[in-house]
Amino acid sequence: MNKQDENKLVTMKALLTYLKQNKSIWKNSEPMTAAVAELEDLIGLIETVRKSTDVDQSGLVVEKQTIKASVVNKTFELLSQMYAMASKTKNNVLLSKISFSRSDLEGQRDGELASTCRTILDLARENLEGLVTYDVTAPGLEALDSLIGKYEDSLPTPRLSVTERKANNEKMKGLFRSSKEVLNDQIKRLMTRYQEPNPDFYAGYLNASKVVDYGIRHEKPEDETAPLEPAQ
Repeated sequence: MNKQDENKLVTMKALLTYLKQNKSIWKNSEPMTAAVAELEDLIGLIETVRKSTDVDQSGLVVEKQTIKASVVNKTFELLSQMYAMASKTKNNVLLSKISFSRSDLEGQRDGELASTCRTILDLARENLEGLVTYDVTAPGLEALDSLIGKYEDSLPTPRLSVTERKANNEKMKGLFRSSKEVLNDQIKRLMTRYQEPNPDFYAGYLNASKVVDYGIRHEKPEDETAPLEPAQ
C-alpha cells in the first residue's frame, strides 16, 4: 500500500474508532448506524486486500529459523530412536527410509524439509508398537505433528503474480472510492444534525477527520462546505 492510501486508511480507522466510542449519541439513528457499519466493513475489506498484496517476506525469517531448528531437533531425535529400533530388529527396509543425518535435515529446503519430517513421522506411527520401549509415545508424535504444522505456517507465502497484484490494486482503488462516498455522502451529512445540540461530539468528529501524515500534521482552514475526504 502506498503512503497516500496508508494515510487514508489511518484517517478512516481513527474516525471509525471515534464514532464507535460515542455510539450512545447516534445509536438511535438508523441511517448513521448503517453508514458506520458500511464504513467498518469497507475498512475490513481494505485490510484484507492489503494483507494479501503487501506480504512482508522478511518478517517471518527469524520466527521460521527458530521453529525450523526445533523441527530438525525433534525429528532427528525421533529418527535416531527409530533407527536404533530398526537396527536391532534388522529391519533393513525401514533403515533405508530413515538414513538421514542431522546435517541432511538442516540442509534441506523449506518445503522439502517439511515433507521429509512428515514422512518420518508417518513411519514412526506405523512402527509405534515397537518404539514404545524407546520412549516414543503417541502424544509425543502428535506434538511433533503440531510443530511441523507450525513450521509450515511460518513459511513465506508465494509472491503474487503481476496480474494478481494489478487486480488487487484495482480492487483497493474501488474500496477507497466506496469509502470516500460513505464518508462524504452519508456520514458527513448525517453529522450536521449534531453540530448544535452536541458541539463537543461534532468538534471531536472534525478533529478525527483530519489527516495525520505519520507525525507530521497538515492543517488547512476548515471549509464546512467542502466534502470530507480521508486524504488528498
